[in-house]
Amino acid sequence: MKVNKSKVINYGRKEYQYILYKKYYKDVFRTVYYIVKDKEIAKDLTHDAFLKAYKNVESLREIENIRAWLCTIASNLSKNYLRRNKKFTMLELHSESHSTDDFVDEYVLDKIERKNTQEKVRNLLNELDPDSKEILSLRYYQELPYSNISEILSLNLGTVKSKISRAKKKIFNMLKEEGEINEKRAKG
Repeated sequence: MKVNKSKVINYGRKEYQYILYKKYYKDVFRTVYYIVKDKEIAKDLTHDAFLKAYKNVESLREIENIRAWLCTIASNLSKNYLRRNKKFTMLELHSESHSTDDFVDEYVLDKIERKNTQEKVRNLLNELDPDSKEILSLRYYQELPYSNISEILSLNLGTVKSKISRAKKKIFNMLKEEGEINEKRAKG
């Protein structure tokens, strides 16, 4: 969807904002959620991303890919949020919101559920640095092609591919350390 100033002005600012919000909310929310891994924070940051976009839309001449532009704003806000709140991990946030007994029960249940590799990878994703987490989330959870990721992150296509490759190697090595992948399987 190509957007230009005259469309926003002719259609009406409020109506246009509503259309953008309805059309792209899920994509923007997913981008934020896969970075911060907290539903309430993701909702707040998604809202902030749309507000920032609405505030800046008139300063732009044209936006070739509005979805990519909105997701870029959202991912930048998310990474900034994580940098500012580095001291809190998801485990700390989780344990603060539940009693110790509830936390232990949930931990045991979570261990049982993590039998499949996909769940383990999802958990390991949270241990990655924000940039690696973001690029893998865009590729594998949002299923974006390399070209869109390149556009969203303002990186060369080759850089995107190499960053994805490095992030996948990190996950692979983490799985090896946890014993999920044995040496024979890793080589074969």
